[in-house]
Amino acid sequence: MTEEKDPKVEALAKVRAASEAHAEAKAAEARARELHQAAIIEAIKVGLGPSVLSTVSSYDRVNIDRIRKAAKLPPTRAATVQKIPKEE
Repeated sequence: MTEEKDPKVEALAKVRAASEAHAEAKAAEARARELHQAAIIEAIKVGLGPSVLSTVSSYDRVNIDRIRKAAKLPPTRAATVQKIPKEE
């Protein structure tokens, strides 16, 4: 006698397995993102700028600069634009 499995139970098991796999993938992605950003911070500390880093990273220059600011690191070069004084 062959016993047939309830399709609803099988479907729930598939959803549960997929949900667990998704949660594991999200956790792995978060860990990879943290390692990526830590490597960018270390590269900035040794003097590499956002333009150079963007050539080997999945982040663009703007996002690399946001990572630098979040790490409270100074800009890699001095500002070239001067503020115009307000007329009184």
